[in-house]
Amino acid sequence: MYKLDERDIQILSILQSEGRITKTALADKLNLSLTPSWDRLQRLEEAGIIESYGAKLSSSFLSNFHLVITEVELESHKQGQFARFEEAIMGFDEVLSCWSVGGGLDYILKVLVRDVVDYQDFLKRVLKEDIGLRRYFSYAVLDRIKDTDMVPDSLIRQSSLSK
Repeated sequence: MYKLDERDIQILSILQSEGRITKTALADKLNLSLTPSWDRLQRLEEAGIIESYGAKLSSSFLSNFHLVITEVELESHKQGQFARFEEAIMGFDEVLSCWSVGGGLDYILKVLVRDVVDYQDFLKRVLKEDIGLRRYFSYAVLDRIKDTDMVPDSLIRQSSLSK
């Protein structure tokens, strides 16, 4: 099992905020030569700690859309019901995230649509799929107070993978 040291945590922090950083610039920020810096990065990728690289779309671009949080409860918890729902929900482009949760709900969805009419159309298509929905609750997001996928260094250090 790969164990993270302080340099690895630095790399993760830098890459989360500067995904397009060059290998040379990363090495400079780490105060390492290029080869050891690149070796560390490759080990993090091979260990599955770094899954992918991507671009974050701007708030101004996303203002063209509406974000809706949807809570979902299934009709039944019999074998196969969860898999049926999960497989079907993967086919809806509007669903950016789907979380299986414990408690009074079964799933929470993060849904991105153009407008209310688009959301209604999305719901009609979901209901038409007959994937075992008992009920759902929709919450229109009015403002993003805090919205990040970046994991702070302090939490990375708390991981069981940290030395």
